[in-house]
Amino acid sequence: MNPAGDRATLQVNQTSQRHFPCQQCGADLLYVPGQKTLQCDYCGYTNPIEDLDIAIKEYDFHHALQALARAKHLPLDSTQFIKCPNCSATFELQANQHAGDCPFCGTPVVSDTEQARLLQPKALLAFNINEKQAQAYFDKWINGLWFAPSALKSKAVRDEKLTGVYVPYWTYDSQTESYYQGLRGTVYYERRVVTQVIDGRPQQRVVSVPRIRWTPASGRVSLFFDDVLVGASRSLPRKILDRLEPWDLRNLVPYKRAYLSGFQSEVYQVDLDEGFQHAQALMEQRIRQAVREDIGGDQQQIKTLDTHHSDTTFKHVLLPVWSAAFRYQGKIYRFVVNGRNGRTQGERPYSAIKIALAAIVALIGVALLMYVLQISGAFEQIMQQGMLIDYHY
Repeated sequence: MNPAGDRATLQVNQTSQRHFPCQQCGADLLYVPGQKTLQCDYCGYTNPIEDLDIAIKEYDFHHALQALARAKHLPLDSTQFIKCPNCSATFELQANQHAGDCPFCGTPVVSDTEQARLLQPKALLAFNINEKQAQAYFDKWINGLWFAPSALKSKAVRDEKLTGVYVPYWTYDSQTESYYQGLRGTVYYERRVVTQVIDGRPQQRVVSVPRIRWTPASGRVSLFFDDVLVGASRSLPRKILDRLEPWDLRNLVPYKRAYLSGFQSEVYQVDLDEGFQHAQALMEQRIRQAVREDIGGDQQQIKTLDTHHSDTTFKHVLLPVWSAAFRYQGKIYRFVVNGRNGRTQGERPYSAIKIALAAIVALIGVALLMYVLQISGAFEQIMQQGMLIDYHY
């Protein structure tokens, strides 16, 4: 984390090398997952990738927003992109490429290229598992799905081979100061005489009834957030991208195009400002937890919460996923595999019959439990004691 941050640079007139020819036969060198090596598929020649000896910096959030606003008056970036008409994925084209299959849904895309003003990625996690390993993780995932149609495992047909894609993410650091007002709840017990029906006969018993005493509470909570991760892609539902976590962000390396050789790179669709709004929502969950701990007591209520952010910085990073789609009963389901650890998530069909049977079994279980409690007299005792819970301010 760099509290001061650096002024973010815009990706304008990019000249980075996108083609890595083999020194022996002239064919393309491709990155080998799990190794810092480029390899030729034709002659087997290998070339090690030397990481850049530079620190991965944090960039000042507000300076970057100002730079992006000024860039509206600058010439367009030379980097070209193509957009999928089916799932709206936007990904970077390789040199002289004007068509291909969408890496997320498999839709053939032939389109005029687009240009955009973008912030450059400054770091990435390189692929650690290869396509064959990713396929094994997918097979394990689809075989372990609950409430899936019985025929899914045998009839799910992948439309295309797995495609390696670098997906854009933002990470945010921020110092927060949160001021709150609320209530602290302390549980205490009162003894009361109640009438209960036991074995069919009314009996009086002394029971302890829980009550809550509320007292005002206010204060301030300071928290620093480091590398709050937000997906910058709209190609897949956010919940699917979030479930690919955790990512080993401590192993980020400075951005270098050699790691992208043989893979596709998606362009961010969630801009810097919108990404920070998502990050703030994630931060608020932890802030509220810290406020409850600060209030103390047995229960807490937060009436007002006002959070201020300072020293906010960010990084634009690329994270690796294997992406493909499978077809079942005429419908396409997309899935992705974490290119670092194999964690697999995606869209999937459900069996209405299996869900209905599970619901019936659950209802039968609840009915049996109610019956056992009823004949033992415990049900009425629970109901009477529950109705006696009181709340006092």
